Amino acid sequence: MKNDVKKLVKISKALADETRYKIFKKIAHEGEIPCKEIVNVFHVSQPTISHHLKVLVESGLVKARKDGAWNYFSVNKEALQGYFEAIRSEIIV
Repeated sequence: MKNDVKKLVKISKALADETRYKIFKKIAHEGEIPCKEIVNVFHVSQPTISHHLKVLVESGLVKARKDGAWNYFSVNKEALQGYFEAIRSEIIV
């Protein structure tokens, strides 16, 4: 991810929304979590949660896995580490 400014900005925008940040934090703490549980925790509509999850997945920070009728989400640790490294190299000269 080094010097990939577009990817850096995309991830930063994904985390800039308070609800998305809280969802990301919940996923990070749980390890892997089904969409249903995220909906129950945040008390917002399933379509709203799905939108936030889509943004997080498209940013690369979150991975989705389908198991039957259930969708499970987990943090993409490699992408998160790459994000930290990119921030460090872009900001701390």
